[in-house]
Amino acid sequence: MRATTHRNLFLGHFAPEALQTSLASSGAGNQVQRQIFEEIVRRSVESNAICLSMRPQPVWPRGPLYSRPQRESKIEFVGYLNLPILKHLVFGFLVFARLMKAKPDVCIQYNSYFFENLVLLIYRAIRAKVALAIIIQDLHIDLSVGVFSKRGLRSISQRLAFWLARTFDLIVPISASIVDDFRLDSSKCIIFQGGITKFANDLMLGERPVSQAIGVFAGALESYNGVDLLVQQWLGQKIGYPLHIFGRGRLAEFVSSAATESSHIVYHGFLDEQSVLGWQQVARWNFCFRYSIGLNQDYFFPSKLFNVACAPGALVVNNFNSLPEGIKNHSCVVADDMSNLSLQMRESLTSVGVLEARERRNYVLSNHSWAACIDQMFRFLSSRVNA
Repeated sequence: MRATTHRNLFLGHFAPEALQTSLASSGAGNQVQRQIFEEIVRRSVESNAICLSMRPQPVWPRGPLYSRPQRESKIEFVGYLNLPILKHLVFGFLVFARLMKAKPDVCIQYNSYFFENLVLLIYRAIRAKVALAIIIQDLHIDLSVGVFSKRGLRSISQRLAFWLARTFDLIVPISASIVDDFRLDSSKCIIFQGGITKFANDLMLGERPVSQAIGVFAGALESYNGVDLLVQQWLGQKIGYPLHIFGRGRLAEFVSSAATESSHIVYHGFLDEQSVLGWQQVARWNFCFRYSIGLNQDYFFPSKLFNVACAPGALVVNNFNSLPEGIKNHSCVVADDMSNLSLQMRESLTSVGVLEARERRNYVLSNHSWAACIDQMFRFLSSRVNA
């Protein structure tokens, strides 16, 4: 696609490179958002790509009272007062000031936030021929919990934000369920589950042979990622290979305790992506699971799946909702309770692993590229800007 002459802005929530391993920062989220902005830059003429980001971090007093502004090439990490609710309000005001100064024609936001959505809509109302798009990869909506609980308030906030997002010119949700359940106008929706990032390209460098009979799990240590089930079944089925676990989350203490009790569980904590990549490149088994525990898996897809699908070893998954057939057909699919984990791992040892990995890679490269998604988005939005 030719570079657009429009001034393009990307609004995200990710960390500076030097702080990607800091508390509250998501490794997968950082990778995806950086990849999206990189694709936007490629389609923009010089100086016509802008990125504003709110650095994720725990609110005060667990985090700093004020998040200082920082610049990284074309990316501006906007400073804000780090207090609950107020942080998004302050961030929204600062974003509005940047919008009025930079005057972008196309604004693309990653995930849905009430104040950010409101600010973008006000900006579009003030300036003619502005196109707004929103990429929804995570949607935390759960009205089954108490209204005044932390999860309940977050769910209400998400619903209000989503109500505003419905009026954007283009919505890019991860699943058809979001379109159907929230009655979105399908004519302005592009369903895209996610795509590979530079991390996946690094995993595919050369035809690296699988050199170690180990398993690797990397991700948030939460029940919705199945790490507790994996550890329990690994020990219960007496799987005699080391399981290396990377990440942090509410189950970190559980994993650490298991590692203390068994030499077959190795907990590394939260490491930078290049360190994790080194382990995934040599592992015989890489794991990626998803469960509707504390979230709705139809609204919260494991974007790291596309990267780990490019590793040379076997990919072990459960049959979660919306698991792409092109990945499923070339992976080890275990039961949701992982009762057949050991059996599936043994069967993978006799399968043609290099061929399976190559087929997965070919599928992902053909169907899950952020480059193709951003191209499609710009083609859609150009009609709005040029109207």
